[in-house]
Amino acid sequence: MNLSQEEPAGIDAPVDISAALRWVDDDRELLAELIEIFLEDCPQRLQELDHAVKEGNASGVRQAAHSLKGMVAGFDAGSAHGLAAEMEGLGKAGDLSKALGLLSSLQLEFARVMNYLKTADWRGMN
Repeated sequence: MNLSQEEPAGIDAPVDISAALRWVDDDRELLAELIEIFLEDCPQRLQELDHAVKEGNASGVRQAAHSLKGMVAGFDAGSAHGLAAEMEGLGKAGDLSKALGLLSSLQLEFARVMNYLKTADWRGMN
């Protein structure tokens, strides 16, 4: 994918490339580095969240969800950000009754973001 091109109409991309570029003042090299860091760190944060939810650790849920929320904020990944914010709220409230159900949706959306970022041609940027 060429970052200078817009997404084709009808494609529901989990990341807004234009917003991500604005976030880094159109520094494509920096964006590529941030994406690489995200792709390295995200699986670990998802695993931490999974463990915290399954252990009923509200503080761990809040911390992991907060980290995930921050990781996608600059990529304007609205759905992933919203799900992480919702999970963070459950952790803050200490009410994890809905966390297990939300976890699968969050994991799927973050997988969409990671797959999208992996398949884009970031290294081909000028």
